[in-house]
Amino acid sequence: MNVKDNTMTVKTMNVYDELSKVLNVKLTDDYRSNGMDLEIGTWNTADGYEVHVITSDARNLEWEYDVYYYEPDFNTVIDRIKDVSYDDDVAVIFIADFDQYLPEYEVENYLNELKDENND
Repeated sequence: MNVKDNTMTVKTMNVYDELSKVLNVKLTDDYRSNGMDLEIGTWNTADGYEVHVITSDARNLEWEYDVYYYEPDFNTVIDRIKDVSYDDDVAVIFIADFDQYLPEYEVENYLNELKDENND
């Protein structure tokens, strides 16, 4: 790995670390994490379709709320994450693909907007 790639990786993790702190969550792409509070990813249906799922309970999906036939936009993903963030405990959020559901540039924009709101 060259220096440029290493720098980019550190920057990316800092953006997600900052988002984690702001939302009081732990973002992970490790499905084996214990005690997941929210799962964000794609599932394949029996008839070969891909659906997007954001759920707190993968065994008891709320079809009207948890399943998206089209990729949810950034604000929808952030809102669902904020719905499970707690005041005291850190919620664990599994994200199957950070680039897909939380693109770095959108995370940076979101964090900048929050900073701007707090400075007003």
